[in-house]
Order: sequence, then structure tokens, then C-alpha cells
Amino acid sequence: MGSRVVGPAMLAIGDGTARAGCVRIENGRIIALEERGAQVDQPLPPGCTIAPGLIDLHTNGTSRYWFNREPLETMAAMASEAPTHGVTSFLPSLMTGSWDQMLHAARAISGRIDQTSPGARAIGVHFEGPFINPEYRRIHPREYLLTPTPARIEALLDSWKAGRLRVTMAPEIQEAPRAAAELHRRGVTLAAGHTAATYAIGNSAIESGYSILTHSFNAMPPLHHRTSSILTAFLLDPSAFCEVIADGYHVSVEHIALLYRLKGLNLVLATDAMPLVDGLIEDGGVARTKDGVIAGSRLHLDQAVRNLMAATGISFAQAVQCATWAPARAVGLDNEIGMLAPGLRADLAVWDGRNEITHTFVEGRLVYTNS
Repeated sequence: MGSRVVGPAMLAIGDGTARAGCVRIENGRIIALEERGAQVDQPLPPGCTIAPGLIDLHTNGTSRYWFNREPLETMAAMASEAPTHGVTSFLPSLMTGSWDQMLHAARAISGRIDQTSPGARAIGVHFEGPFINPEYRRIHPREYLLTPTPARIEALLDSWKAGRLRVTMAPEIQEAPRAAAELHRRGVTLAAGHTAATYAIGNSAIESGYSILTHSFNAMPPLHHRTSSILTAFLLDPSAFCEVIADGYHVSVEHIALLYRLKGLNLVLATDAMPLVDGLIEDGGVARTKDGVIAGSRLHLDQAVRNLMAATGISFAQAVQCATWAPARAVGLDNEIGMLAPGLRADLAVWDGRNEITHTFVEGRLVYTNS
């Protein structure tokens, strides 16, 4: 693919800054950010902003496809549907279920990571369970919860063939410290979640390599003036990332603002999107069981960016970094994606003046346009 220029537009770089210009692409990579007067090959409507493609680190599926059950079909559905919301990279999440089924799905997904996709790309696998605290399991089936024994950790690692591996685990459960040490040694991104951990355990977990708090505020002890919570440890540690489902239902608007005030560049917007499977219904803006328990969100990541702007009053350039550079850094892929910078993949999302997606590019290829 020869050199081509997209623009002109405002460029939301991904680090919270913005400037006018164009993006020059060659062989699927950004090779330069040029001035507005450059000769363009892909003109954009007036008033547009080019941002890095959005990165969703926590999604269970789309439509009626579920990664646990139909991993390859769900990957294909995400490849075509995610770019309509500006998403160019996603991390498939496997919820607690049959251990053999989880391992099978992980092998299937990671086996396809290196294959070229015509749309959004999977960047690895996320095990959300089964190593979690039963007290905060939410809809994760109790009968499938497991202890992270050395044999199970080795089986999990054996299912990882390519991309990044993220494991959400409760750091206080039996065998978790030893398991975390081995996972961290092997390059796994450790996340704490579905946990009853205290502030002290949370601090110890961060020191042991847990770098992300999975869906902050949800499935963990709340903030309370007399009660300890792992949430406080992650809020106060400047190196730790806090993931949030910014739909206004999982976390209130004022607590979304609090998260941004405390975490800034280390706040990660994610959807935890849940397809309507196994009797789940959409009710009150979220996916719920027939008993009313929240099972996941119905959020799209572009809406999460708009919701963060509304909750905090920050600029688009500041908000979009929480769905681009922050998630890329959280899983160690910031040398590939998440910024508008020479050498990085030309994954781009184009937004209009109402902050709606108009075009999405994956490795410089136009994969979606609504114009």
C-alpha cells in the first residue's frame, strides 16, 4: 500500500492534546502527522477530528454472540460491528464457566490473533474468572469458581498462543499470591476484580503486579468512611489503572467524575458489553438476569467517551485518551496502538462535530463510514 494522506482535521493525539493537521499512512502505519495544507487522498467532512482507534479491554460479545460459547463467530461479528463505534481493537473476555470450555475458547481466540482481519482486531484474551471471590461473584456461577492451583495456571498459560493475556483474579483467595507471582513472571496482565480485598491487600496486590482494577466500584467493597476496600488502594496509587463502565448505571455520574479526578491518564473506559444470551434481558439500560441482577452493560465505547465528557466537563481530546492511550498502556501495547504517532498502526477513528463516528480505519484501510 502506497503513501496516502487522511484529513485535514483536528488531530486528537491520544495523550490529551490536539492540533490541526493530516495523517500520512504507509503500509498500514502512521509515518507522519503533517500540517493542514498537505495534499490529501482521503478528504474528510469539515469539522472532523481524527483520533486513535478505540480499544475495548473488556467485552463479552456482541449482538447474540458470546465469546464463551462461540469464540470465532463472536470475533467475526466484533470485527464488523465494533468499527461502527470507532473500535479498532478489543480484548475478548471469558466469564467464569466450565473450565474446559474457557480453555477451549481461549485457544480458539488466541489461535486467530495473528490472522489479518477485515475490521476490528482481537488483541488477546481476558479471563474474568474463575479465580474470584464467591461473595462478589455477581452472575458468575458459583459451581464453576476454582482455586488457582499451579496445574490450572499452567493450563491457562498453555491456552495462550498470541496477543496479550489478562487475568482478573481476587488477590485474597486461596493460592492467589503464588498464582499471581507466576502469571506476572510470565508476562500476564494481572487485574484485581470480583474481590472482597481490603486496602492493605490491595496495596500488596499492586506491589505484586496487579496493574488494573476490573470495573471499578462494581463487584468489590464500596467506599465507606469506616470500612476498608481495595478500591481505595487503586484510587490512590498513581501507577495503577482503574477500569470503569461509564454508562451511568454501573457507576454514578459523580463517581465517574471522581475516578477521572483521581486517575486522569490511568482511567480506562471499557464496556463490559454483554450480549442478550441465556435469558438475559435489557432493562434499565443494562443487561440483567430474570432476577434483576446486572450481568453486564449495553454500552458502546464511543458513548462512554461522550459520557465521560458530560460527567467531567473535560475536552474531547482529554476524554478520548481514556479509550485509546490508557488501555494501550494498561496492557503493554502502547508501542503499537493508542496514539497518533509515527511508527504506530494506522488505526483511526474519525469523529464529527457532535462527537459521533463518521469513519474508522484499521491499518490505514477504511472499514466503516456512515457518509
